[in-house]
Amino acid sequence: MRSSLALALLAAGCSAEQPWEFRSGTGLPDEAPARLVAEVYEGAECGFACRPPGARVYCSTVAMGARGPAPSGLARGARYCFLGTAYDAAGRTIGVGCEVGTIGGDPITVTLAPSDEARANQCDADGGVPADAGPPPDGGVAPGPVELTILAGPGGGFLVQNVATGRGWNVASGIRFVLTTDPGTLYAIYPQVAAGHRFDRFEGGGCDVFIPCEIRVLASTTITLSFARL
Repeated sequence: MRSSLALALLAAGCSAEQPWEFRSGTGLPDEAPARLVAEVYEGAECGFACRPPGARVYCSTVAMGARGPAPSGLARGARYCFLGTAYDAAGRTIGVGCEVGTIGGDPITVTLAPSDEARANQCDADGGVPADAGPPPDGGVAPGPVELTILAGPGGGFLVQNVATGRGWNVASGIRFVLTTDPGTLYAIYPQVAAGHRFDRFEGGGCDVFIPCEIRVLASTTITLSFARL
């Protein structure tokens, strides 16, 4: 069973709590993350790769297994983007997820997807005030995240590994694996062949038949692994 980290959300003027829960998606550890940053953005849009264009109206750090304080000042009937960033014990980003929800509506469930993007979001646990992460490098605009999507057909799965950090994810056949990462990150993809099959080829990303497929992700890319019966 996948882990979840639940937060209680109570909008201003509402008479009952509205559940707000984070769940670990495919490729993330079953245990709860060491730390999770919970944020709410106005504008009723979460943006590509969970980059909300609206202003941040709530931010809080939640330790593993704890509940965060209820956001205040949210308008009943209004739609917001609810965003979570999960970190491991070493402070590295391991997952990001976002969901648009209506205050006073259905329970809000945010599923965290694997991420290798070095997000610097920080919150003051007492006041909910985001810390200043400083200007982007060289005074320019910080590069946006990209997505590496990998799928394996019948007959096997795969291991995808960040070449620089060694962090890897084992994924079974039939699962659409989407990894959010910084542009320029190098990954190696290793086929994992099931009994009675052989690896055939990679499709997409310029990988072809060579093992492992090494790809430097400069833009959002999709790679499919094909297997054949013996």
